[in-house]
Amino acid sequence: MAKNNESQIKNEIFSLLRENQVSYLATCVNDQPYVRPLILFYAYGRFWYVSFKNDPKTAQINANKNVEVCIPLHESGNTGFIRAQGTAKIIKDNNLKADAIDFCYFFDDYFDGADDPDYLLIEIVFHQMSLMRPGETYTSKISL
Repeated sequence: MAKNNESQIKNEIFSLLRENQVSYLATCVNDQPYVRPLILFYAYGRFWYVSFKNDPKTAQINANKNVEVCIPLHESGNTGFIRAQGTAKIIKDNNLKADAIDFCYFFDDYFDGADDPDYLLIEIVFHQMSLMRPGETYTSKISL
């Protein structure tokens, strides 16, 4: 794929990701996949999830950092998706955790501030992404 085309697809995907935050995060441990809906948000040029520290996904990420994210897309009665493969990282930096909550619209519904012991910040570093635009039947892939 031509670099210019890849750059355009990357820009389109990132724009769609900022507009469509409902995602499905897949983890896998011992050949058993686990999928759950989560809100993916973009801040500081990076992608993040907020979760509970003792949620099963924490142990799953610690056991296997490889993840896949799927974001459904809907337009004019048609469906498509973004699929992205990468790695998950549990963030321990308290300053970054404090800064990230400003971008998570539901944070205050679940946590009592950045120091809440149940609060967990997860960074997702994507390595590859695929886009199937709503109404199309093929995917466009990029490597990051």
